[in-house]
Amino acid sequence: MDPEQIARQLIERLGGRGNIKAMECCMTRLRVDPRNLGAVDQPALKKVKGVKGVVQTGGQVQVILGPGLAQKVADAAAAILQMQVGEAETCPEDMEMVRQAGGAANALRSAGGRDLLKRIANVFVPLLPAIIGAGMIMALNNVLQKANLINAETTWFGVKAIPLLGVLGSTIMGYLSILVGMNASREWGGPPAIGAVAGAILISPTLADLGMTSGRGGLIGALIAGAFLGWFYRQLTRALPETLTIILAPLITLLVGGSIVLFVLQPVGFYLSSWITAFARGLLNLGGPVAGFILAGLFLPLVMLGIHQGLTPIHMEMINQIGVTPLLPVLAMAGAGQVGAAFAVYMKTRNRDLREVILAALPVGILGIGEPLIYGVTLPLFRPFIGACIGAAFGGAVIAWAGVGALSIGVSGVLLALLVDKVGLYFLGILVSYVAGFIATWLLGFDESKMDEATSFSFGD
Repeated sequence: MDPEQIARQLIERLGGRGNIKAMECCMTRLRVDPRNLGAVDQPALKKVKGVKGVVQTGGQVQVILGPGLAQKVADAAAAILQMQVGEAETCPEDMEMVRQAGGAANALRSAGGRDLLKRIANVFVPLLPAIIGAGMIMALNNVLQKANLINAETTWFGVKAIPLLGVLGSTIMGYLSILVGMNASREWGGPPAIGAVAGAILISPTLADLGMTSGRGGLIGALIAGAFLGWFYRQLTRALPETLTIILAPLITLLVGGSIVLFVLQPVGFYLSSWITAFARGLLNLGGPVAGFILAGLFLPLVMLGIHQGLTPIHMEMINQIGVTPLLPVLAMAGAGQVGAAFAVYMKTRNRDLREVILAALPVGILGIGEPLIYGVTLPLFRPFIGACIGAAFGGAVIAWAGVGALSIGVSGVLLALLVDKVGLYFLGILVSYVAGFIATWLLGFDESKMDEATSFSFGD
């Protein structure tokens, strides 16, 4: 079935064109905000060929399609609906319909930590392709130099290879604050350009003229600054006379709001990022294998909820401050536990359809993209999901004990080995997760009839 056919079936089961208010796409899933949640046929959605699972979080329905297919289906659906991915239609009844659909649980969710993590994830997820690409270029540069395949005199296209890879791999990191501020402003309801200015202010070299340090506060500071300026601009546009808004709103936002960013939010961002980084390091240093066991074992539920990317700024801040993130390799064991659990299911089941699902999802699972295995295999069977968490926990303990750190952010799984400082010990952690996940799942067993019963998953309602 091609992406357009899948998109048409999804639209029909989501309640038709008129029921789709907004649509977003991430690496593995299509996120849809329906006008009337009751009109969505979740069991029928799960049966569409190509769909790995369906998750309802509050008033949003997430259709798990897997890497590559998710974007193709999103593009096809956008063409059918004549709606850009990530662009919401306006409707006077939207807020009331969403409120009625989600009920009081939605209100609680919007005020809770999960919603904040989701918002932070929405800021960083669009940046991940560029961050991952840059990280892989940095890894390639490192590998080629260590293997003596390039040196200071090697030239490509008439220019020196090492500086070329440096420019391609490191440029985005220097300007990441601008992109983070831009997305944060958009997420909190303001113009992206206003948030970009907030991020640019924090890394401006002219801060030295004010006796300030460029980049102080890091990406967490940029996140806070972008969100604040976006919110501040929106409040001004509501309060000012319409005829003066176009002039006064930007002026006051940058003059007053920009000053607040510099003298209040920049220090807040600095101390907050320093505290978070120190806490994460201290947790791993003091807790050691125990902390690694707990953190890795509990990470899969975050992936299941689609909010795990909300931890991206913590990884980036640790890299900025200490040169590596020891947290990322620990959490990467969650995907390895999944692989071990899936192998156990494959070896134990005689269900041909289930085996085909596992074979299709395993390659990307080994490369670090775990959603197809979660929603296609382990979560519907449930006990293998617990086995995967157990496998992840043991691998996380090994990684924390070994003190493995990632030099940059990239996909997890075996490819993260290109970015870590202790490659052999990282592979040891993966092996332990594979074996522990396999054994735990084999011993826990599973009921294959649950594959037919598990049509959707709902969290927060």
